[in-house]
Amino acid sequence: MTDEDKLVKLSFTGITRLLKLAAPYKARLLVAGLLTLLTSAITLSLPLITKQGIDVVVNTHSLDSLDSMVVKIVGLVLLSSVFGYSQYMIAAYAGNRIVMDLRCKLFAHLQRLPVAYFDRNRSGDLTSHLSNDVGMLQSTLTDDIVKLGGNIVVLVGMMAVALYVDWVLTVVVMSVLTVTMAGFVVSGIALRKLTRKGLDALADVMGMMSEAIANIRLVKAFAREPYEDKRSNEKLITVFGISMRSAVWEGMMGTVAAAGMTLVILGVFWYGGKSVLEGRITVGKLIAFVMTILFISGPMASLASLWTRLQRAVGAADRLFAILDEHPEEADPEGAIDFRKGPGEVLLKDIEFAYVADTPVLRKLTLELLPGKVTAIVGPSGSGKTTVSSLLYRFYEAQSGVITIDGVPIRSIKRSSLRQHIGIVPQDTILFNGTIRENIRYGRLDATDAEVEAAAKAANIEEFVSGFKEGYETMIGERGITLSGGQRQRVAIARVMLKDPEILILDEATSALDTISESLVREALDRLMQGRTTMVIAHRLSTVQSADQIAVLAEGKVVEIGTHTQLLEHGGRYAELYELVGA
Repeated sequence: MTDEDKLVKLSFTGITRLLKLAAPYKARLLVAGLLTLLTSAITLSLPLITKQGIDVVVNTHSLDSLDSMVVKIVGLVLLSSVFGYSQYMIAAYAGNRIVMDLRCKLFAHLQRLPVAYFDRNRSGDLTSHLSNDVGMLQSTLTDDIVKLGGNIVVLVGMMAVALYVDWVLTVVVMSVLTVTMAGFVVSGIALRKLTRKGLDALADVMGMMSEAIANIRLVKAFAREPYEDKRSNEKLITVFGISMRSAVWEGMMGTVAAAGMTLVILGVFWYGGKSVLEGRITVGKLIAFVMTILFISGPMASLASLWTRLQRAVGAADRLFAILDEHPEEADPEGAIDFRKGPGEVLLKDIEFAYVADTPVLRKLTLELLPGKVTAIVGPSGSGKTTVSSLLYRFYEAQSGVITIDGVPIRSIKRSSLRQHIGIVPQDTILFNGTIRENIRYGRLDATDAEVEAAAKAANIEEFVSGFKEGYETMIGERGITLSGGQRQRVAIARVMLKDPEILILDEATSALDTISESLVREALDRLMQGRTTMVIAHRLSTVQSADQIAVLAEGKVVEIGTHTQLLEHGGRYAELYELVGA
């Protein structure tokens, strides 16, 4: 099978899936289609009414007959306009709802994909899919579908009328129009391929731009604006080149269609004029035939361009369906249970895990997090410290081994319930573009204002929020950029306090803070850790000396475990690290 054959086959597969998106609104679309058919029926009647009226006027020279014909035509045109407007509004409603539903479906599906998917795909690319790709489907899923039946009715009906008027001329004209429209179909296939390439290239550049804007402070700190300009310009030139190749095909289609139609009309007038002078047809028949050909060209062009738009739409839909075809996180097993509150003992036994096949990160790792106590995990970069927390959250699944909480394997606990009972304060604080209150309430959406403010007070937020004019309603900007590092960290702590989890993960929550901020954050963390099973991922040994136990990771497994004093006395890896960093 050739690439072209595969492309056509894929197109029809994509068309079928596209049509299924419109299925929930089939009743509205059927009404819109009925209105289109009524409009088409009116359109079909116009040449016949015109022919009959003109022949009567020419034969009788009656002005009343002329007036009557004009009134009939004007009335039908106005009625057709009412039907057309109603059809447009119904189709517009359905189209906007389909686009809204599709964006909601895509966003919901994206949120349920495994974390590994986002390791491979940039957020800017995915945003482009939600915006550009979905928008490209709107007219195809509504206006084109609704008008399809009407266009076919008008095309078939007008061909019958044309054959009735002059079958010889009709065959010649339709042959020319068919050849012209065949070019649309061929061009449409090329356009689909270019559309897919264009959308991929656009998503690439949008992803790069989004990344640069999100990290604008780093860009400015390194004075890399010219570098980012160059990168974006290079990618935009690629998009421009693909757009121009698409424009070549579209321009060729438009030019051929316009030239072909012009020649057809001139030919009809020439042949028709001769036929009238020779007495073979009447003036009414000639005008009716010209009207018929004009009406035929519209549906033919519409159907041909529909194929082109379908190719474009399928090119966009291919990417959207590729997202929807991605498997979401593995479903909870049958009989999965809710998280059961208990002492909070966490055990990782013989855990093996690799992000990439044949490149293990954890090797037979065994570690117990003491219930209600603080366990610190230290080790060189790449030893697997952060991976342990990701496995506990079930962001990833271990290839072998088992993780239990109070003796219950976490795989048998509903994933959402498990995550609701684990809290995390990350090294890089993640806040949303909203108010301080909204960011804290993210920990528990049904919390009252009093509960939010109590958590804020426990996290030492009152210390700075009282200085803001809007207080807890202060907008903090994207990623909380208007707050200092210590302030952002305390908002994150308040959010976890409000969540009130049984198990807590701290990923070096006091790194990169000044002495005063670190003191306030440390005080808030001490309150947060009280009575919870806590895992501290540490990069600075000075922050874990008071931990109930310290686990030293190396080469993906625990090589030492004990208190700070015990490990120093042992003189092993921890002592080496401690001496190396001068903690």
